[in-house]
Amino acid sequence: MAVKKGEHVLILTDRATLDVGKGIGDAAEKITPGKVKLLVLEDYVERPAKQLPKQILDAVPWANVTFYAAESKPGEISIRTPFIRTALKYARHAHMPSVTRQLMETGMCADYQRISELTRKIEGIVKGCRKARVVNKAGTQLDVEFHPSWKWRPCDGLYHRKGQWGNLPEGEIYTAAHKANGRMVIDELGDWFSPKYGVLTETPVMLQVRDSRVDLSSIECANEQLRREFIDYLGTDSYSSKFGEFAIGTNIFLKELTGNLLQDEKFPSVHCAFGDPYPDETGADWHSKTHIDGIMLKCSIWIDGKKIMDEGKHLTA
Repeated sequence: MAVKKGEHVLILTDRATLDVGKGIGDAAEKITPGKVKLLVLEDYVERPAKQLPKQILDAVPWANVTFYAAESKPGEISIRTPFIRTALKYARHAHMPSVTRQLMETGMCADYQRISELTRKIEGIVKGCRKARVVNKAGTQLDVEFHPSWKWRPCDGLYHRKGQWGNLPEGEIYTAAHKANGRMVIDELGDWFSPKYGVLTETPVMLQVRDSRVDLSSIECANEQLRREFIDYLGTDSYSSKFGEFAIGTNIFLKELTGNLLQDEKFPSVHCAFGDPYPDETGADWHSKTHIDGIMLKCSIWIDGKKIMDEGKHLTA
């Protein structure tokens, strides 16, 4: 985040993540002493929170750099989104929902200069592309079309200017899909499914996407409770089941999934999300209250017919 002496640093954390929040605060205090604030969510609101407390929002304009390092709870996208939007008016922002000590010691210790170089190479390939095809041996066969005016967002982990932000640990490039069809075999789900169910390699979620919508009747999973909860989640609003984000992971320093989506979505492969397509970032033309990622491992990717990844290995790295 390139924190500098004299800058104001605001960290929003919670009791479950307090050791990480304090660790970030201690590191910031060494650089810019006396200008660090640590706020704990439970001091202001009962969890899961439905609305971001005014006291927290009122503290944001003071900051040059903000961190959100707190455990993900069901429905709390409704507090994370306004925190991000407010932070970006005044600061640069590091978003770290459900960050753990393990993630701080693995994905956050990567060489972000190399991640940035790879991410920018991929950006050069996908910018302006029309189609992607994604296949893996588990049974994923997915075809995606892109809108010519919607943007790709490179997330390289280097957020040094006001208005920049990303999820840390970092390493991906994403856009919104205009059209999508095919089969997905998902090894990990996002939002609160990640901390609850972890890696799903033994019980993957399988589904069909038809005309950019999940065919709810096609969803299969050996874990029946997970299957029912996933179907309920996709019915939250009229766009919760719509294919939104298409993303390629670029953190080549990650060796295995951890069960924590914050880091695992950066794994060198493909993840796609249903629900909100981050319209402020991509230019897509719809919103949703929900956003749930699905990671597919060991993918091969073709962009406009050119192969750029082979079973999870970047061919441009």
